[in-house]
Amino acid sequence: MSLPSNSLKVRDWIGGAVLAASTVTPASAMELTDDLVIHGFVSQAYIDTTDNNFFGRSKGGTFDFRELGLNGYWQPHTNLNFAAQVISRNAGRESDSEPRFDFALADLHYHIDFSTRVGARAGRIKIPLGLYNQTRDAPSARNGIFTPASVYFEQFRNALVATDGISLYSDISRPWGDLNIEIYAGESDPGEQEMEYYVFKQVLPGRFDDASMQGAQVRYESLGSGVRLALSYSRPSLDYVPLAGFDPLLNGHVISDMLVYSGQYNTEFWTFTAEYLLMINNVKGFGPGFEDFRAKGESFYAQADYRYQPDLTFSIRYGEQIVNDEDRDGDKKFNPAHVGFGKSWMLGVRWDFAPNWIARGEYHNTRGTAWLSGTDNPVGIDTVRDWETYALQLVYSF
Repeated sequence: MSLPSNSLKVRDWIGGAVLAASTVTPASAMELTDDLVIHGFVSQAYIDTTDNNFFGRSKGGTFDFRELGLNGYWQPHTNLNFAAQVISRNAGRESDSEPRFDFALADLHYHIDFSTRVGARAGRIKIPLGLYNQTRDAPSARNGIFTPASVYFEQFRNALVATDGISLYSDISRPWGDLNIEIYAGESDPGEQEMEYYVFKQVLPGRFDDASMQGAQVRYESLGSGVRLALSYSRPSLDYVPLAGFDPLLNGHVISDMLVYSGQYNTEFWTFTAEYLLMINNVKGFGPGFEDFRAKGESFYAQADYRYQPDLTFSIRYGEQIVNDEDRDGDKKFNPAHVGFGKSWMLGVRWDFAPNWIARGEYHNTRGTAWLSGTDNPVGIDTVRDWETYALQLVYSF
């Protein structure tokens, strides 16, 4: 779904990191002072999969997927503001409900003229990647119970959601639309085991060090015509630290180049969204026990949302991921073959049944397991190629 107009104000407040309360009215926030505002959210979901585990032990049904967040914005000076969000997220073995800072930043900016602003952000900043990466931890701002898994990888989520570093940006507003340009650099925690499963399909004695992150985004939003476009680039680079004397691998490196093309068109009753990800992975230096390789993957999704009534929206989405474009069926380089791809249809409904409350329901029919979490499905040969997901979610935001 597209973000309501008041969300643009919230996004501007915190310097590009969209808060979870971006889809509720400003009056529902706690305005402690004229320049200090607090928002928050809580969500609870039920997930049932016919096979495999998705966001926890979902085969047979689970209530383990829940999110809680509290965020605030403080503007002590016209050209300076601070923003932070603490979240607790339970979503399988990689997200164990331990509170953490989703973002915590200082934003220093200057208005060159009435329609142009330049600035810098420092701290833990949200990574601008596609249309939804900055809001993927805000349940009321996503385009579904889950962000499209084909483009917004759960295996990479810890490294890709936010980075500790700095970004430089410029916001330009003209009669033809709003243009935002941002570049960033920093370091991100890749998680304890998810990267090992992603690269090696197993847990190893060593660990991956913090990911070095660099990237940029150019985003355009028209005035009145409902068009949103974005071009995003991100380059995570990770070094493997072997456990001395017990590790068959050497100090290897994983470098990924990610390019995302995004487009969205809004009308009174419809929202059409499509995103395409081109990802090139270079894995090298792990020694004779693991051969160097380079793989180009492709992912996309297309989604249509129909607002039947102002408080009732129906959605349909198709998404696809190919891990290696030289083996699109997965039967040459993957064991089992269905690890190398994912193809999924989603049907969903969203009901804004009361102020600040949202209820969602979704059905996913999936072939392939490319986007399954390795920590929740540690034995790849035990996963099933064709599986279904039924999910319900209740969200409250203030």
